[in-house]
Amino acid sequence: MRALEGPLAGKTILVTRPKEQSSSLFSLIKNEGGIPLPFPVVTITGTSRIKPIKEFSQFDWIIFTSKNGVDYFFQMFKEEIMKPSNHKFAAVGEKTAQALISWGIDSVLIPDRFDAAALTELLREQVNSGDKVLFPKGNLAPSYIKEKLEGIADVEELVVYETKPSENLDWSVVHKADCFFYLSPSAVYFMTKHYENSQNSRIMNTPAFCIGPTTKQAAIEKGFQHVFMPERFTAEDMVKRAVSYFQGGS
Repeated sequence: MRALEGPLAGKTILVTRPKEQSSSLFSLIKNEGGIPLPFPVVTITGTSRIKPIKEFSQFDWIIFTSKNGVDYFFQMFKEEIMKPSNHKFAAVGEKTAQALISWGIDSVLIPDRFDAAALTELLREQVNSGDKVLFPKGNLAPSYIKEKLEGIADVEELVVYETKPSENLDWSVVHKADCFFYLSPSAVYFMTKHYENSQNSRIMNTPAFCIGPTTKQAAIEKGFQHVFMPERFTAEDMVKRAVSYFQGGS
């Protein structure tokens, strides 16, 4: 058998993202010699309890902080949104912006740093006083955008998808992992909830690589002892961060 090659050779990386959204991340890990271990602790579904919106033309801005928000929103409201309008669109990062472009939106505002704090800083410069803003989001997403734009814009939140813990997972595979990849705070919460009534010191000592600040903070709060985050908040840079760690970097 040919030996594994690459800086992640022989390293098993547990990926907590939903499996249908993980193929590109699996490829990135394999390209570095690593072994991706699917563990979709998070399940994403569209919500059946969508809040009705009578007139989309009232909104000056539509803001997205995830690709899931984009896709579920447009699946529900594409016909209304694609009518002639003066909507402006903003996205938290490149992947979310690319999702908007794939739905036919050709102009998207994105911050230089891909997190909600940077997005709100940029919006506070771009949004006019009294503008109406629509924020499609998941059921567990915080109201950070609304809170930070309070007093400047009228922000209406719209839950378009639901994040739930997956069922029927084989939890024994978790102990085979050399590290965990967390791409949302929800994944951290669902993982640790499973272990909250059992001995979990081994889990907490496993390196946790987190996609961004909110996920990193969740991992720290839940007790992970070795938490890492890339400088750029992308899946590609998560893999690079793991490479640096396993090559002896801090």
